[in-house]
Amino acid sequence: MNRTILALAAAATLGFTAHAAAHHSAAIFDFRNPVTLKGTVKAIKVVNPHTHMVLTITDAKGTRDWDFEGHSASNFYRAGFTRGSVKAGDKISITIAPLRDGHDGGYIVAFTTPAGDTVGFAPPG
Repeated sequence: MNRTILALAAAATLGFTAHAAAHHSAAIFDFRNPVTLKGTVKAIKVVNPHTHMVLTITDAKGTRDWDFEGHSASNFYRAGFTRGSVKAGDKISITIAPLRDGHDGGYIVAFTTPAGDTVGFAPPG
């Protein structure tokens, strides 16, 4: 009985560890080939553990919403972001590390606020 419980506990621990390591990997993003886009901010949440920004983007495929992941809130503030510097309805330019699988979205590398301020980050690693 004790061995069964120990084996189940070990398997659960390994499962959670693998999930946590995968969550923090940036391997799904292509930091070697950044892309710059223009769009309208639909939503921005500067929160921990990761910021999210949704932009409405129009390109050759049409108009749709793209979801971007970014650094933590503290990293955003250190990079020059201030509350209110970007809000829903603002038109911005954003540089991203695109998803390697070609889907819409990516990791925020830098963006320019409507006031012309740049908020930028060094790529991981």
